[in-house]
Amino acid sequence: MIRTASALLLALGLSVGVSAEPPQTPKAPDAPATQPDAAAEAAKLAAEAAAMPKAVPVPTDLPVLKKTELEDGLVVEDLKIGDGYEIKADDTVVAHYHGTLKEGGKVFDSSFEKGEPASFPLSGVIPGWQKGVPGMKIGGVRRLHIPSKLGYAERGAGADIPANSDLVFIIQMEDALRFDDEKVGEGEEVGQAAVCVTAFSMKGADGKEIEAATKDKPFIWVPREHMGMQMGLTGMKVGGKRKIMIPKQMNQTAPGLPGPARENNIPLVVEVELLAVKNLMPPQPKK
Repeated sequence: MIRTASALLLALGLSVGVSAEPPQTPKAPDAPATQPDAAAEAAKLAAEAAAMPKAVPVPTDLPVLKKTELEDGLVVEDLKIGDGYEIKADDTVVAHYHGTLKEGGKVFDSSFEKGEPASFPLSGVIPGWQKGVPGMKIGGVRRLHIPSKLGYAERGAGADIPANSDLVFIIQMEDALRFDDEKVGEGEEVGQAAVCVTAFSMKGADGKEIEAATKDKPFIWVPREHMGMQMGLTGMKVGGKRKIMIPKQMNQTAPGLPGPARENNIPLVVEVELLAVKNLMPPQPKK
């Protein structure tokens, strides 16, 4: 699990004479050609089809419990009030959504139809979402009526969203990445793309530790290695300690990287201490 000392030096910005490429393994000889078994192939295709996500019903028939008109013509309708964590403006969320054009009602994108919710930081979505989603609670359903200027404005978005289109979104909040800063560091801050040297304890939903690293034998997280950890480490400062609650949808380890084999798609609780950071891009300024 522990990355090499050379990698540690690399993370701290020191020069080392090592290649970043993983070692190549000898190519195995080609297996002799065999005639495919039709029954086995059919069973495999059936299993793959059964494992594919199924469409989820869109909650369009719920009554409006609360209607709020915000600035710039944004209208927020709460169809179901959640009872979980309340979403903040800078959170990373897991949500189902169903987007239609206000004029004509054409569907241009829907995670409900795809059968899987999407995970994303609110800082990276259209202004209508940035203004209309905070305040939702996990388990809640909200409809946003978004004027063009808070959507894609005069540029539109591909062939499905013409220029100057008003939009309607139904959003069902599934989960969110959360964290508590147990100690705020005083060193360099982690940006959107950074190599982070850490000590940590990672536990599953049952509280059992499944992975750990210490100050003496730290672990180095590289950009895009793990979705939840990258989001959870962003904004930390060296010397800080943070408890990160990662939804199962954000427990995704990038394939092909050297390191421990992790079980994906289970919720995690990670207590992490940031020992050092090497930013590959400067941290974004706070709004």
